[in-house]
Amino acid sequence: MMHMDPVAAARALAGGLLHPLLAPAHVVALAGLAVAAGRAGSRVAIVAAFALGLAGGLGAIAWGVGETPANDVLLAAAAACGVLAAGLPRLPAWLAVPPAPVIGVAIGLDSPPQAISVGAAVPMLLGTACGGVIALALLAAAASALAGRWQGIVLRVAGSWLAAIAILVLALRWAG
Repeated sequence: MMHMDPVAAARALAGGLLHPLLAPAHVVALAGLAVAAGRAGSRVAIVAAFALGLAGGLGAIAWGVGETPANDVLLAAAAACGVLAAGLPRLPAWLAVPPAPVIGVAIGLDSPPQAISVGAAVPMLLGTACGGVIALALLAAAASALAGRWQGIVLRVAGSWLAAIAILVLALRWAG
């Protein structure tokens, strides 16, 4: 059995924790999902569904799935969350929860570890899982705090901006 240096393991874990916050498509998707969670008022179900999807995506990466269009899926799902959050006066939970596992799987598939050895890849994947769930939970809690009467307008505006950002990035990517 091969043992890894604790300092290297800590660096890999920290890199994984930060990964969901350093990839632009991940940030847009997490923010879109958090805004939808805030508008729907079902943040626990959304975070749980996201965590299950993220575990599945990271498991697929660990098993060696090749390159996927996960980055485009993230942006499309972020646009859908933004449109849902901006377009409906009250977002029902049954519409807000389904994008969560899709975004979770896509973030997992779009997070291959930057390590060659299994010993370094495992802490990095665990860090990515923890970092993604923590980031979504914190963003969803902040969005839920803004879901009051007049503050709900802030979430609708944020949803429209997130949808616009995601659609523009997709259009630029597909155009050239």
